[in-house]
Amino acid sequence: MDYAKGIGIILVVYGHVLRGVFEAGLDISTQLFVYEDSFIYSFHMPLFFFLSGLFANHMLKHTFSHVLKNKARTMLYPYFLWSIIQGGIMFFLSAYTNGSTTLADIVKIPIEPIAQFWFLYVLFLISILYFVLRSKLASNIVIVISFVLLCIAPLLNFWVLVPLGQNFFFFVLGSVMNKDKLGSLLTKKINFIAIPIYILINIILIESIGDKWAHHFLWSTAAVCGIYLVLFITINLKKKHHFLQYIGQNSIIIFVAHILAASGTRIFLLKVLGIDSVLIHLIAGTAAGILLPVLLFKICKKIKIIKYIL
Repeated sequence: MDYAKGIGIILVVYGHVLRGVFEAGLDISTQLFVYEDSFIYSFHMPLFFFLSGLFANHMLKHTFSHVLKNKARTMLYPYFLWSIIQGGIMFFLSAYTNGSTTLADIVKIPIEPIAQFWFLYVLFLISILYFVLRSKLASNIVIVISFVLLCIAPLLNFWVLVPLGQNFFFFVLGSVMNKDKLGSLLTKKINFIAIPIYILINIILIESIGDKWAHHFLWSTAAVCGIYLVLFITINLKKKHHFLQYIGQNSIIIFVAHILAASGTRIFLLKVLGIDSVLIHLIAGTAAGILLPVLLFKICKKIKIIKYIL
């Protein structure tokens, strides 16, 4: 679990750094960017919805009010806090950043997520939706409902229903898995075939850009393959990887704070030091996006205010 979250959050950070470098107009091949971007974004967020779903059935032991309060504390609180922090900083530094965050964007945070925080917003809604459905329906029926939502997601062009429809299926998929199922599924040697299948589907996915429905179903397939591939890699790691495990355990603080760290690093390298090397930006931005939030976590834990930032 920690390894999978570690791989996932590294891809989240690197993906945002890569997009930041590209949008800043640095000298990176458009074709290379498209391939890297597609390979990452085809599955890294569905992976986190799947991993969240692995623990979803624990909610069913509690009342609706308890679940609502718990999810509000663990998802909505960091959503609002960090949306305001990041949105405010990006607003005041809009002259130096790629994006253009406005006061209207910040005001609309309760109904319209900004930047990467859509994940926490949608995860909260998905968690509550899952609890309500499973309180009344068998898991098999909920799986069917989630699959239908996945199929029609492009039509749900209102509010956050598109990402909700796309990712509810992966959350439910995680909920029906357990340690024994995953273990028996992922230790078979034939699973090495997942690597070329994942690569092939992503290449086809890139070529399908422009056809909304073909792209959607190929993305869905690539997401399943990507999740499978990450789980296959993590379960077959032969030795302890403490750093990867540590990153996975602290993925939430990295998630909420990495944009500020990575964007700040890019601005410093470009505007202050005059460095426009794509390689340096990718390495430094990714490292900063991972390590600076962890440092912030350790400082806040040391001065005992960690409960206020997460």
